[in-house]
Amino acid sequence: MNRTTVLALLSALAMPGAFAAQAIPQPTAQWESVLAAREQRAKLLRDELRALDARIESRVDSLVAALHSVADSKDTRSKVARMKEQSIELLKRNIAYYQNKRAALQEELRRPALHLTADQKRRGIAEFDGRIEKRIAQILQLQKSLPTHRDYERYTAREYEHFNLRGEISTGTTHVLNEDHIQNQRVTAVTNRQRREIEDGLRKSIARLEQNNRSLRVQIDANPKGVRAKDLTVEIAKNDALIAERHRQLAVALAPIETPTRQIGRKEAGELDKALSTAIADLRRDFDALFSHYNALIPELAAINTARDAIAAAKGQGTMRHSGRTTGA
Repeated sequence: MNRTTVLALLSALAMPGAFAAQAIPQPTAQWESVLAAREQRAKLLRDELRALDARIESRVDSLVAALHSVADSKDTRSKVARMKEQSIELLKRNIAYYQNKRAALQEELRRPALHLTADQKRRGIAEFDGRIEKRIAQILQLQKSLPTHRDYERYTAREYEHFNLRGEISTGTTHVLNEDHIQNQRVTAVTNRQRREIEDGLRKSIARLEQNNRSLRVQIDANPKGVRAKDLTVEIAKNDALIAERHRQLAVALAPIETPTRQIGRKEAGELDKALSTAIADLRRDFDALFSHYNALIPELAAINTARDAIAAAKGQGTMRHSGRTTGA
């Protein structure tokens, strides 16, 4: 085994704690034992990631389901609409985080810095894509449950009667602000703001995808027979599908269609608000834990891949030396 192979193997197997002591030249069988232990640690990280992800998705699903079926009443003013707006903002931040992690893996495909396989990177990108699309669907689900504008009269006529100075009953009509009009103005202010922001986000996403495709086509034209030309073509097709989906989502966001909802009173809205605050706090903790495990798993997988390659190289050189001695004899 040459010095380069030994150094690569030691670097791959080195890790804090108990495994640090293993980073010395040993028989290949012992190296494989250390590698197996590291693979087991990666498996535990994956299992914890899946459990956290399942819990997060279950909580987000419950949160969206609880909110999208209810609406404000005159008693709650715009409390429910603001809770929906808060939840939409949380989902948007969730998307931004997934997009950052996805972009890092996409860059890894183009300019590898970590020893991850192309399949590992693509699986990771696909997972993030799935979560991003689900969050967008949930945002639209909440947005469509916000009330739409209704043409209420600004004032309503109200009959009145009173005694005049002669002690006679006098009747008349006065005009007062219509409570239905005021309530509709109050809640649709949130609706209009969210529709504008969602529309803007979807249009920006379409622009980014189109710009990305233009850049990818330039790369293909520069080297149409290059090793990455096929991958770039696949990426363009994927972007085209996403562009079509974004246009569909934009049409949904802009359509004047409202999900049927049930108006709730002040007490129920207060209880829902408390439950929402608890759910959001739990989600933030789980989300932090999820990406703490993810950030630990990625370098672990890279080190495992390096170790596997080094062990395979060591075995290959051992076989060549054995073969050389036999031939020489």
